[in-house]
Amino acid sequence: MKLEMSRRLWVISQTMRQIWFVAAIYCVAGIVTALIGIMLNPYIPPGIGRTIGANSVSSLLTIIASSMLTVLIFSLNTVVQATSAAASSATPRAVGTLLEDRTAQSALSTFLGSFIFSLVGLVALNTNLYGDGGRLVLFIATLAVIVLIVIILLRWINYLGRLGKISRTIEQVEGSASTSMHNYRRNPYLGGKPFDGKLPAGLHMIELDKIGYLRFVDISTLDTVAEQLDADIYILERAGAMVAPGRYVAGLLLKEGQSLPDEETLETLHHAFTVGNERSYTQDPLYGLTVLSQVAVRALSPAVNDPGTAIDVLGHLIRVMVEGKKLEPQDEPSHPRIHVREIEAVDFFDAAFTAISRDGAGMAEVGIHLQHAFHALKVVPLEGYEEAADAFSSVALERARETLAFRSDIERLDSLVQGHNTARHILQRNK
Repeated sequence: MKLEMSRRLWVISQTMRQIWFVAAIYCVAGIVTALIGIMLNPYIPPGIGRTIGANSVSSLLTIIASSMLTVLIFSLNTVVQATSAAASSATPRAVGTLLEDRTAQSALSTFLGSFIFSLVGLVALNTNLYGDGGRLVLFIATLAVIVLIVIILLRWINYLGRLGKISRTIEQVEGSASTSMHNYRRNPYLGGKPFDGKLPAGLHMIELDKIGYLRFVDISTLDTVAEQLDADIYILERAGAMVAPGRYVAGLLLKEGQSLPDEETLETLHHAFTVGNERSYTQDPLYGLTVLSQVAVRALSPAVNDPGTAIDVLGHLIRVMVEGKKLEPQDEPSHPRIHVREIEAVDFFDAAFTAISRDGAGMAEVGIHLQHAFHALKVVPLEGYEEAADAFSSVALERARETLAFRSDIERLDSLVQGHNTARHILQRNK
């Protein structure tokens, strides 16, 4: 089963997450709803619609138009304040997940769509486009819109209490990070074959003329080119890497005596690598870990001085790092001509814990919870996790020893690590 997506589908998925796209859908729905009475008017028996006067519908639409505009402006202001709070209290990298929140998007879009619906309805009424049957349909649609507005308002009021809070921001980042990690566990090589970093001789190296983060690699396009050329492609940089001219992103292995591809083919290869100013969660499981780590580092800064938030983030990091550990073995590669480097365990630990162990080295409580995190990850049945956890545990302990001034704190950390090692040794000996 193919789990990878093409660049076109990726662009579509990214667009569908944007708040303007959802709002546009609701606006179109509002316009269609307002005009549906004109289309249905010929099918409604004469006389039924006369019980509903145009004035009553007009009054309702006027109330919706005026109130929804006010609510929309207030809600937009609230979202702007929430994103500013998330950027200052957590990290600017977390703002993207906040703007993609479906609850906020549906609320804003409903208010805007209702406003557009009422405007179109008023214009159609004042231009006498509705007959008696059309006014009846418009009245029923207006009642349905009012019910929808009430439901969304109640949901929105309940949601506003959490919008922009640091805990909610962390949960949203964890959700995106967990999805990315889950997808990686299911398809670590993007449908290609793994390679250990040792490159064959004779590769034609491919570099990009753009500077930025590698956001997406279109494996399907690369596989199509590889089939056409009867060649193999080695992907040297995964999504999330910083690329620039002179840094090779892939290598093309041609058969002996085969000529280099033409400019059009090379251009197709280049377009398979999407570069942007920001990283994306889609193919980059390290990005979510990095964002969560940055939230913890911000909390540990002298300006914030909130070690409790950093400790909370550690729990979220553990959950993300163990996501998908019990999935089924990998199927046969769907793109056997594409070779992809696996992300090593040390890369996950580096993205998650290096900055926290550095900035939290002077706080005993952070050091204690870091050691608990490493101990929890040692027993995870994922390749390289035990060795990486031991290595990062030793580094974090050494940082704490050189930073902590109070001898008792150092002894507590030493005792904790020793206790973890002793317990693990006993368990291994009893197996």
